Amino acid sequence: MITSRTYHSLHLDIAAADSSNIIYLLLPQRLQEDELILLEELSVRFGSNIVSISGMEWKSDLTPWKAPAVKEGEFAGQASQFLERLKDDLFFNLENSLQIRKPKRYLMGLSLAGMFAVWCALRKSLFEGVASISGSFWYDGFTQWLEKQDELKCVHFYISLGEKENETKVKRFANIEEDTMLVVETLMAKGAEVTFEMTEGGHNSPIIPRIEKSLSSLLGNHHFESETF
Repeated sequence: MITSRTYHSLHLDIAAADSSNIIYLLLPQRLQEDELILLEELSVRFGSNIVSISGMEWKSDLTPWKAPAVKEGEFAGQASQFLERLKDDLFFNLENSLQIRKPKRYLMGLSLAGMFAVWCALRKSLFEGVASISGSFWYDGFTQWLEKQDELKCVHFYISLGEKENETKVKRFANIEEDTMLVVETLMAKGAEVTFEMTEGGHNSPIIPRIEKSLSSLLGNHHFESETF
């Protein structure tokens, strides 16, 4: 059964399992009721706790440095502070409440949160694996920053991109496929194990099938019986 709670400004939907695996899933908005049912099914199949997190300050908490926003305003670049809040506050308290003593954490994110997840993998040794779903690797300076990093804190990555995502009229997004492939190649050159996949549709395609693919890659196909959603 899915349980829901608020934690400061964040909203958590939790599919609990008797497991040390815990997947933190960062999304721009809450999953719908039918999606939460499917998320619970994935939790059972993969034998893992899955925590969907929404309600963060999207343009602030997930961006590593300041940059112009896409339409107006500014990306505030508060990712370092948000990561510290996750590590020292949310993870600690939630894992205690779920009685997970030696957690094996995985981080997954969509869009800006997908970029944030990869960024985290270069900052903290917190995660067994990281998944970026349609990650915003067009973000100003991100690919250049990644190339300059010396040490991976995580070596297992799953990165996916919708096959129609480069069909955009927004200039900032026009090179998303090239930027994503550069991220994949850079991570591999640094010694990471990276699975890359082009998926059907675009940036706003249904999220549950893409979560399933991410889990399958990071945790292994043997954890569930395949089913098409």
